[in-house]
Parts: sequence; structure tokens; C-alpha cells
Amino acid sequence: MNAAWRARLAMTLAAWLAAFAVVMVLLALFGDLLAALPMAARAAVISGVLVTVMVNLVMPRLAALISRWTGAPRPGTASAGRPLEHSDQGSVRR
Repeated sequence: MNAAWRARLAMTLAAWLAAFAVVMVLLALFGDLLAALPMAARAAVISGVLVTVMVNLVMPRLAALISRWTGAPRPGTASAGRPLEHSDQGSVRR
């Protein structure tokens, strides 16, 4: 199993476990308040908080931890000290 595949698998599993933990905390803290809302409103509130917490708090830290553990470079970082270049079409070149 190569390092990139191992890093992707580790990131997927860690993100799922983190999302599960965030949802459990939200339900434990606000489950009674959310129970009065219709299901679509509950889903909107929980998914909105989940995405906000995951993108801004959990995933940056998780990406750093996983990259140290697997030895794979973090997504969006340059390898071998070369900066990333963005083309006009939105793709990234090294």
C-alpha cells in the first residue's frame, strides 16, 4: 500500500470519526431543542454546524496530524520546496 493511498484512507476514516463525534456532541447538547423542529430544519441546523466545525477547526488539524503520521505531503502544499502555481484554468501546477 503506497503512502498516498494510506494517507487518503486515514484521512477518510479520521474525518468520519470526527464528524460522528461532532454530531453526537450536538445531539447531546441540543437534541431536546432540536426535537421540536421539523426533520428538514434539524438536518439543516446539524449539517450547517457540522460543516462549519469540520472545515474551520477539525480538518486543518487532522490534515496536519495525518500527514505527519503517514509521511505524505499535505494537500495544497508544495513538494520539494517548490511553490504551487495556479493557471488561468484553475488547475494547480508544480
